[in-house]
Amino acid sequence: MEGRIGKGEKRIDAYDKVTGKGLFASDYVNQYPVLAHMKALRSPYAHAKIKNLNLSKARELEGVIYIMTGEEPGIDWDQYPKASIIAKDEALWAGQMIALVCAETLEIADKAIELINVEYEKLPAVLDYYAAIEPNPASVVDPEYETRPLGFSDRPGDRASNRVSPNVVGAFKLHAGDVPAAMEKAEVIVEGEFWTGKKTASPLECANAICRYDSDGGITLVSNGAGVHGVIKQGICRILKLKESHVRVIQPYMGGSFGSRLNPYVEIITALMCLRTKRTVSFQFNREEMFVGAPSNWPCITKVKLGAMKDGTLIANDYYLAEEIGACLNNTFFSGRLSSSGVLPVYRMPNLRMDTCAVATNTVPAAEYRGLGCPESEFGIECLVNQLADELGMSPVEFRMKNIIDKGERDPHGEVITSIGLKKCLQSVADAIQVDETPEQDMGVWKKGRGCAVGGKQNTPLGRSEAEVWYNSDGSIQLFVSCDENGMGATTALAQIAAHEFGVSVSEVKVTKGDTAITPYDNYSASSRTTYNTGNAVKLACEDAIGKLKIEVARVYGIHPSKVEIKGKKAILAGSYVQEVEIPPLFQPTSMFTQGNWGLQKGTPVIGHGLFCPAPIHQWDENGLSDRVWNWFQYSAAAVEVAVNEETGQVKVLKVASSADTGNPINPKLVEVQIEGGVHMAIGFSVNEEHLFNEDGKIANANFSDYRLPTILDMPTSENVHAFINPDPLPDGPYGAKGMAESITIPVGPAIAHAIYKAVGVRVNGYPMTAERILALIQEKKAKEAAE
Repeated sequence: MEGRIGKGEKRIDAYDKVTGKGLFASDYVNQYPVLAHMKALRSPYAHAKIKNLNLSKARELEGVIYIMTGEEPGIDWDQYPKASIIAKDEALWAGQMIALVCAETLEIADKAIELINVEYEKLPAVLDYYAAIEPNPASVVDPEYETRPLGFSDRPGDRASNRVSPNVVGAFKLHAGDVPAAMEKAEVIVEGEFWTGKKTASPLECANAICRYDSDGGITLVSNGAGVHGVIKQGICRILKLKESHVRVIQPYMGGSFGSRLNPYVEIITALMCLRTKRTVSFQFNREEMFVGAPSNWPCITKVKLGAMKDGTLIANDYYLAEEIGACLNNTFFSGRLSSSGVLPVYRMPNLRMDTCAVATNTVPAAEYRGLGCPESEFGIECLVNQLADELGMSPVEFRMKNIIDKGERDPHGEVITSIGLKKCLQSVADAIQVDETPEQDMGVWKKGRGCAVGGKQNTPLGRSEAEVWYNSDGSIQLFVSCDENGMGATTALAQIAAHEFGVSVSEVKVTKGDTAITPYDNYSASSRTTYNTGNAVKLACEDAIGKLKIEVARVYGIHPSKVEIKGKKAILAGSYVQEVEIPPLFQPTSMFTQGNWGLQKGTPVIGHGLFCPAPIHQWDENGLSDRVWNWFQYSAAAVEVAVNEETGQVKVLKVASSADTGNPINPKLVEVQIEGGVHMAIGFSVNEEHLFNEDGKIANANFSDYRLPTILDMPTSENVHAFINPDPLPDGPYGAKGMAESITIPVGPAIAHAIYKAVGVRVNGYPMTAERILALIQEKKAKEAAE
């Protein structure tokens, strides 16, 4: 059997999914005939005092089992960000849960919600950065935030840590070189302020959890949340103070994530209701709740100033990032560091002043979203890089080729770049779209333009990953992992690794995943870590099992294990002559004479265990510098051709090319699909997607009719979508592989922005780039031209 690495194997879960045999979380409702249902009452206001909460009529309704509020006794909500759970005295965003009803049916639960009487006192709210950052803002999102330390950058003179507003709740800085001196030396300077909108990840499957009360007082929870061990189980045990032995979490098939499932509040609430009622309970979000109750992205304001020499050498970057975190402490300091750090591994920046802060607003709490803030944080830099190239009379491709970091160099952080295929990525997309050529203008009022951009993203060291593999007595192979399968094909890639190590076909590897009672520990699938972390763990587990199997085969034949090679169900024995033997017949029937003896026994698998821990990070110094903060970096490039309607401002993406540096891909076909999906998603949030608020601060377009997700009609035709893989092997990745799915979304937005400029001569400073915004820029340009 030839090796399975680098092969476009079909997905191992494809048959179950296309035939409807695969079970998703909502399918488990039918597995429990006596099921109680939960519904949430949510605040209609972005900020309001809860003056009175009357539950009496709801409690009297027949079929109501239990009603939970923020005053639920015996629960230490402070162990988890309080704004993510249930409001107590104050609602901090429109959509925050006020009460939870558990009833015999969903209809009764809905009726009980209507019977709950809440007296609100509407309070002023801050819905965006500009309102929240005021010295005396209309709303201090949470007064407790004022006492939160800003971290090591909280020192006089640091812009980010200058607490100009009590809504500034976190800060980070990175200073390298001498930016003021470099700006004095620069021959060309460009600067601008950029913004990105608030949006929802929008997986097709809504959040869903079902929790069963077990006879021993424990619980079994089925959920489409992420991280059965590292997130859900640990979160439940910490908040509800349960023994880990009494909590089992099962993850069935998952209908997408994009970061929206990494906060286990749905699971914690469901588990708590199960414990209170001693019933099997179900909590399912509807689509509106996915907008108002599930995490959003981190919208960003960036103020960027770039300095360069006339030959195109980039010498200075003065960069300020303010990140809106909504009404929750989730990842404040953490997120600002992650978002801004995506800027670092792309260009040589000998002089960098980077200051970031997190700003609280009365909006849906922000958390992980595909790209982890990097599409937002890098938009302004990429737009200015294109502007620099234009002002210098250089091709944007040429300018980038001159300034992109090479392997072996250090980024501004101080880390050595060990894998970067970005130049190849950029060249492939530029050639596909012919970025430096002017498209033929043959569409009347629709003017064409072409643009490109690049992006980089760090991989965070998110704990250990484990895997277990069984070589059964019949020669079949079972793989046990706990990584999330969000739909990206992770289990297929992991099965390929096992198949490759044992020398069998992928179809001979059975994968069991996501059950804390069966599968070994893993943290969760985020930051594109699965291929790197879990892939390495699977490889180690296979090596462990093969090593043990070699010992047992060698024992049978009285040779040294080094003389044994395993190839599927066969062992190759080296000696005076090469001998090939079948392994399954070596497993002896179990009897009273063989029990406890060494040797291969029927029904007793040879078990291998793999534990992979990334190398530890090194603490940064007072300037934010360190020679190791991340595991590795992923890169991508994009080029587009757009058409802009001069009369309406509408933007159409006609052609798109995207390329990823994946390291050596385990499954190139899966990578291509990830690239195409990432492009589709990025076009959506670059052109269409945005939360719109009504006068009460509630999301007014919390549905798929008004929140414009892109459809197939918004995408270029299939022959005009190009996906390229330009690998540069990662030294410590499994077979040189690394993750790539997040970086795909980064360069698409700025590439579209530059193409719009080339088409109609207006520079866009934010997204989504809606028709209304583009038309306003076109009209402003025409008015200026008429006045000259």
